[in-house]
Amino acid sequence: MALSTYYPIKRGLSAVQLSQALNQSPLTRSDCELLRPLSQKSTLSIDDLVSSGASPSVVYPTHNQGGKSSNQGEASACGEVALSGGVASLPCLRVNNSNECPTTDNLPPVSPVPTLNPSWIRKAEFKVKREVMALFDKYGLDRIGFLTLTFADDVQCHKEATKRLNSLITGVLRERYAQCIRVSERQQSGRWHFHLVVVCQQDIRRGVDFQAIKERRYKDGASATLRAEWAFWRKTAKKYGFGRTELLPVKKTGEALAAYVAKYISKGFAYRQPQDKGARLYSVIGGDRVCSSRFSFYSAKAIEWRKKVALWAASWSGSFAAASTSGGFEPVGFLSYEDLPLIFGKKWAWTYREQIIAMQSPF
Repeated sequence: MALSTYYPIKRGLSAVQLSQALNQSPLTRSDCELLRPLSQKSTLSIDDLVSSGASPSVVYPTHNQGGKSSNQGEASACGEVALSGGVASLPCLRVNNSNECPTTDNLPPVSPVPTLNPSWIRKAEFKVKREVMALFDKYGLDRIGFLTLTFADDVQCHKEATKRLNSLITGVLRERYAQCIRVSERQQSGRWHFHLVVVCQQDIRRGVDFQAIKERRYKDGASATLRAEWAFWRKTAKKYGFGRTELLPVKKTGEALAAYVAKYISKGFAYRQPQDKGARLYSVIGGDRVCSSRFSFYSAKAIEWRKKVALWAASWSGSFAAASTSGGFEPVGFLSYEDLPLIFGKKWAWTYREQIIAMQSPF
């Protein structure tokens, strides 16, 4: 069959449609071989493909499994198959007609690279744990619930998310709950939602069947007090721009919930965006904080940093002592930690970090 008579009828076909048409056509294997480059978006024109003496050559990547080539051509060492007019191959175009993904059964497993969160993230996690545990020490287990607030629309701006939350805090949370601890989390999709540990006015844990709730038998698993909370949030959430809400009592222990809530700090940090700089990761609503933000972890690196800060401050002490003596003032002794921000500014540790790190102990 002549290709020149077949091609004008099928000019508008895609590669997949052309493959199906060729399977049902009386074309010979050599005819199919000439049309094969069309499925790979060849730069050759149709006149060049059907002209006498043309021998098109196209290179396709192979999808080998078990070392065998996926077509009947010869596989090269680089994992490609060269098809030319002189090689008889399968009578169909090499296209994927299914929605299956390439198999990865023969690929070696990839181990995730462990990463260490910045110190301010680890400090935030530590503070959230302390705050949550303080709630359990003060109010007990039965009155505390875990509330999740999501948005019905796609809220990816942290300022917009916190505006709605602040309205909810003013209008609902401060009056309805004795105290709350809020943690913000940005999801992988970029949307914000909030997790709160709330102290209810009544016992919401008594009579709860967690297995029934897991099986979505809510009437059998939830107590009347808990169902009243659910009904309240179904009515109230949409008034403040929120969507789905979920309030559940503590299933295990306070320590388990504290660790679970704190993990959302690092989980949200994994999808942090540049515009999130300065966003507050957590807050305490309706009570005082029990954990100050002015602390540092006790570790080998922290000890080394403090030693280098002391050496760096001592290197400046002599200069200030000489300047004060020459000016007729009283001699200045060693600089204390409180003197550093007064002399070098509030960001002295960041501004002079390279000098501090370069300090060497004389011993």
